[in-house]
Amino acid sequence: MVADDHPVVLGAVADAFEKEMPRFRVVATAQSGSELLALLKQVPCDLVITDFTMKQNPTDEDGLRMIDRLKRLYPKLPIVVFTMLTNGGILHRMTQMGIAGIVGKDESMSVLVQTCARAYVAKESVLSAGIAARLAREGTTVESFRETQPLSPRELEVVRLYALGLSVTDIARRLNRSVPTVATQKRAAMRKLHVDTNADLVRFAADLGLS
Repeated sequence: MVADDHPVVLGAVADAFEKEMPRFRVVATAQSGSELLALLKQVPCDLVITDFTMKQNPTDEDGLRMIDRLKRLYPKLPIVVFTMLTNGGILHRMTQMGIAGIVGKDESMSVLVQTCARAYVAKESVLSAGIAARLAREGTTVESFRETQPLSPRELEVVRLYALGLSVTDIARRLNRSVPTVATQKRAAMRKLHVDTNADLVRFAADLGLS
């Protein structure tokens, strides 16, 4: 099953599997996280390929929130993220969450197909060469993130969006949570990261490549 908000990408992925690895068949496509979650209730599949960020409305799911929900609902289903994301901290967090594989959208469809084939049977996250190189270049940042990162996926998403300039109210609206819940998650993140001010939180997020 493939999820991406660009129809051209959906078609290209299906074509690539048909040509290069016909033993895999695309059984359904979705253009949002919400549509993906709905389809998974109806259509059996053995592997999911999804973008990290897709079009959003108040009911949509994407990002770490969507991945967290997919892992909770379908813990044995391999998930491969096909993304333009460059934030080392987020990429590393996805591997901690048990993602089966990650491939950059700047890589070829052949790389995606081969990574999916490996991810389907691997016991650990399979990274494409481009993603592995990106994380290697940010080795110090990722190590710092590994040592200090006690955040839940929801807290991490709040920190990421706050560092991008969204207010607590904006984040609550975007994530479909209450303002008090987002405020509590932001405070919890600051406490865990040992930062005292909003400016320090933004700088910390920038150092990790989250903004």
